Amino acid sequence: MLFKHTKYCYLLMVIFLGIYPTIIYSSNNVILEVDGLSYNKLIGKKIHYLEDKTNNLEIEEVIQSNDFKLSQKDVPNFGITNSAFWLKIIIKNESEKKLLLELAHPIMDEVEFYDYKINSVVKIGESVPFYNRKYLFTNYIFDLNIEPKETKTYFLKIKSTEQIQVPIFVGSLLSISERSIDFTFYSSIFFGVMMVMIFYNFFVFVSTKDTSYIYYVIYIFILMLTQLCPKGFTFQYFWPNSSWLAIHSMFLLPSLVGISGIIFFNNFLKTKEFLPLARKIFKPIIVIYLIVITLSIIGVYKVSYIIMEINAMVVALLMLVFAFLISKKGYPPAKYFLIAWSVFLIGIFLWVLKDIGVLPYNNLTNNFMQIGAATETVLLSFALAARINIYKKERLEAIEEKERLVREQNIMLEQQVVERTKSLNETLHNLKQTQTQLVEAEKMASLGQLTAGIAHEVNNPINFITSNIYPLREDIKDIKAILNKYAEINTSSNLTEKLEEIEQLKEELQYDYLLKELDGIIHGIEDGAKRTAEIVSGLRNFSRLDESDLKLADVNEGINSTLLLLKSKIGDIKLTKKLENLPQIECYPGKINQLVLNIVDNAIFAIKKKGIPLTEGEIEVKTVAKENEVVLTIKDNGVGMNEQTKQKMYDPFFTTKDVGEGTGLGLSIVFGIIKKHNATIEISSELGIGTEFKISLPINNKKQITKNK
Repeated sequence: MLFKHTKYCYLLMVIFLGIYPTIIYSSNNVILEVDGLSYNKLIGKKIHYLEDKTNNLEIEEVIQSNDFKLSQKDVPNFGITNSAFWLKIIIKNESEKKLLLELAHPIMDEVEFYDYKINSVVKIGESVPFYNRKYLFTNYIFDLNIEPKETKTYFLKIKSTEQIQVPIFVGSLLSISERSIDFTFYSSIFFGVMMVMIFYNFFVFVSTKDTSYIYYVIYIFILMLTQLCPKGFTFQYFWPNSSWLAIHSMFLLPSLVGISGIIFFNNFLKTKEFLPLARKIFKPIIVIYLIVITLSIIGVYKVSYIIMEINAMVVALLMLVFAFLISKKGYPPAKYFLIAWSVFLIGIFLWVLKDIGVLPYNNLTNNFMQIGAATETVLLSFALAARINIYKKERLEAIEEKERLVREQNIMLEQQVVERTKSLNETLHNLKQTQTQLVEAEKMASLGQLTAGIAHEVNNPINFITSNIYPLREDIKDIKAILNKYAEINTSSNLTEKLEEIEQLKEELQYDYLLKELDGIIHGIEDGAKRTAEIVSGLRNFSRLDESDLKLADVNEGINSTLLLLKSKIGDIKLTKKLENLPQIECYPGKINQLVLNIVDNAIFAIKKKGIPLTEGEIEVKTVAKENEVVLTIKDNGVGMNEQTKQKMYDPFFTTKDVGEGTGLGLSIVFGIIKKHNATIEISSELGIGTEFKISLPINNKKQITKNK
């Protein structure tokens, strides 16, 4: 029995709930009557709304709520909020067409459409991939499923991180399609204009390499996406499967367009040159844009949106002021920018007037911002082109000025050339004299280094001669005494007695030993004199003065004389000579001697610098005769050279010796002597191992040198 009553109660409740909306809403709510004449008209004033601050209301609670309010605007605007809004629309179909409802605000994050009577709900929005929609329109389209003369109640739940505006239309599929075409028309034109400007300015950048153009291309590309985003085209065509980008693009793109706009502004108007203060002011603004991006990513949408809007207004006003100040300083492109930016701001201003209800909501007012952006883009392109013309004019003026200066400079230069040529000739003459003096000075320095050794070599035989003079005098004195005894013999003398006296004197004076001693003394003096003569001859041979003419000379002779002079300096170093029989060659003998002296002297220095005992040092001097040349090789086991030293070794005044030890001209003179003889030199050197100089001297040199001269 209870079951039966319960059954009937349940049946009555279902019937009541089914007719409740019609009974209540028809008596207490505004009903939208739809006929063919009401198509494509905003129905905002027929909409009831309920704010769900908790975002937790269920449809059953919403149906029972008495807190719905009637909208007073054709396009309800709920601003930026974290609340969800429920919309209630009561529609009576007075037409014969199938009706659809269009929510013409494509950037809603969540949209839920409830047809309560048939227990149907459709969930779309940017949080749902674009191609999940039944109708692939930019705006949100819903089937009303309402028969002619039927009255039904529908509910819409909307939620968004951006500003919530609710432009709603009811009409047939044909009328909504026509509206969609009109809606798309302006955006398509805008997209086409922007793409043309992007490609145009990019090609200009490729041809001119002016960085302003690439900054401008980046700016207008981001601006294009920013303007297409509120229309839903970026979600539809660029990232239809990325709900994250769809939701966050309204924060990311405006911030990026602000940053790129500031960079372009600074570059285009040369704020670094004309208004440095502008660059300093823009830096914290760029930081604020980065904060906006960060806040949106972490989900603080309301604060992020408010900061972004305020920052955008500040940037817009600052650009106007800064462009005006720069134009006052006489920079023409600033005027073009001022006009273009003003047009864009007018477009934004008119678009805002549409949002607050001052201007009617239609396709024209809804696209004011795109129209302003496109116009700004075209005008700025003209401004960039004008700047190129300004640059061309400035360059032409600069070229003319440079030509004038060049003409004046040429006259001055011709006078200076005459004066400096005379001065250079004098300088060149002085340099040649200085070079000759330096070479002679180096040779004299080399001879100076030999002085001590030569003095030592000469001193030995002279000392030997000097030390033998006294015993020679004493021996001669004894011999004179014996000869005097022989002189005393005469016809009246006792011959036997005198001979005995003489023999006795001989024994006292050790006559036999005296004779041998005299032979030794004479031989020693002769040897000392010979050695002194050799040294003098070697010194004379080394310092030949016949260098102005080519002579036939024996290279070995010059080597021997040079090494003789270096004997004391070589000291305990092992000197090995391997001198083959050589033909005489045409050369400057004195210079060849100088060459040998400099190289051997360097070899002695390298061995001493290596830090080994001199008895372990080795110098090898070798000559070999070949078909058309004589090869002289000087090798040592000294410290060797690194690559850096080898590259600079012939440079005048370059030396590895300590200050005061060398002039740095030794090997430079060697190189000059080699060139003078049309000879070649090969050097092999390794650090810690030693160095080898290999010099090839042509035998017949006179013809070749005459030819070179």
